[in-house]
Amino acid sequence: MATISESYEQYTSSAYGTIIGCLKRAELREIERHKYYMSLDRGEDVGFETAANDWLANYAQSWREARQQKMLALQREEINRYKWIQSERARRDLGGEAVLEWIQKYAAHWREWYENEYYDDNAGPGDE
Repeated sequence: MATISESYEQYTSSAYGTIIGCLKRAELREIERHKYYMSLDRGEDVGFETAANDWLANYAQSWREARQQKMLALQREEINRYKWIQSERARRDLGGEAVLEWIQKYAAHWREWYENEYYDDNAGPGDE
């Protein structure tokens, strides 16, 4: 199975590469995963473009919704952890003040990490 970077490099020169270039790393991993299972089902390599087209048409929306829900739940956990730590340090419940501080200081970086680096082996809709 070709790696994501090999698949991406193969298509970067085409118009299709423009579409693929707009996808996040996690989406590319899911397409690779989808390609693997499609190829197993068909008994031959279906190719990245075929798998991507099928995934985008049939699974992308539900996968993105499930991933968004997971991201919000994980982010809530992280915010609550930060709020608890900061409240313990202050020896009082900081409530929304700590939440807003986390959002201002860490939210953008956390979302970037989640989109680019976080990979859930227990993927949701679109699993084969």
